[in-house]
Amino acid sequence: MMKLYRDKDVDIDLINNKKIGIIGYGNQGRAQALNLFDNKLDIKIGLRDKSSSIKDVLKDGLEFCSIRELIKWADIITFLIPDEVMGKVFNQEIAPLLNRKQVLLFSHGYNIHYKKICPPDNVDIIMVAPSGPGYLVREKFINGSGVPNLIAVHNDYSGDAFNIALSYSFHIGGTRIGAFQSTFKEECETDLFGEQVILCGGIPKLIKMAFNTLVESGYQPVVAWFVCFYEVKMIVDLFFEKGFDYMNSAISDTAEYGGYNIGNQLIDKNISNKMKNVLKDIQSGDFNREWSKESKEGYQGLMKMREHERDSLIEKTSQIIFKNIFD
Repeated sequence: MMKLYRDKDVDIDLINNKKIGIIGYGNQGRAQALNLFDNKLDIKIGLRDKSSSIKDVLKDGLEFCSIRELIKWADIITFLIPDEVMGKVFNQEIAPLLNRKQVLLFSHGYNIHYKKICPPDNVDIIMVAPSGPGYLVREKFINGSGVPNLIAVHNDYSGDAFNIALSYSFHIGGTRIGAFQSTFKEECETDLFGEQVILCGGIPKLIKMAFNTLVESGYQPVVAWFVCFYEVKMIVDLFFEKGFDYMNSAISDTAEYGGYNIGNQLIDKNISNKMKNVLKDIQSGDFNREWSKESKEGYQGLMKMREHERDSLIEKTSQIIFKNIFD
């Protein structure tokens, strides 16, 4: 079984005297920066000129500077800007200024795995990847807990890269609940697969298709919404607490029987084969090439799909219900 690293396994003082530069101040950047700051570490935020995040950094009481100034100042450089721009920023503003013995820290394996970023050999290259969005990394930390982290080492120049990653994980709250060792390749490919097949692709699409099936069969959108959308959180909470068997013991026999029967009919070998094809596209780099092309062309396909989803009946129903019931 994979080893679980907790607070007791960490040299928590290892990065206490290190200067930590955070590039980017989005959801993940802000969460990690504030957690590090609360643990009394020396941090600065690196931002592009006229960045819209400057006001947020100042509001949070943190220091910021240009990315170039940050690279000259920092011992540990944490990359928390979007995947599709990270390579360009690294090549133009960071690579020429890197110093021997600096640590490059990533929270996603994408740019290293697909070789969009090829750092020199005389720096540590590590990953500390929270298994959750930034707001949760911050919220759990404030409440004395944390979000599990995946930790990896791509280049161990110092001989202490893994322990540095563990220490960083401790300071953002990861080892409070647990950190696991992985690789940049494994984190990248499994993360993309999970997003596409389950989290952002499979579950939302299944909910929308089920909602549309009921509405097209004459049922009220609000009733269809509660059955296909609202109740998802409750069922996920059940199996997240202790597993699927626990969930089955908490639901009716009718629901359990129907779930087994119809679940196997819906999610069959055809779906399994499609999932394998998704994974092959990720492993081969086809998805990376497709996404790179999309970003270079100004996200035209993404914008069309985004607009289509915003105009859907389930989205309009959601907004009405949230406004009138849950606000």
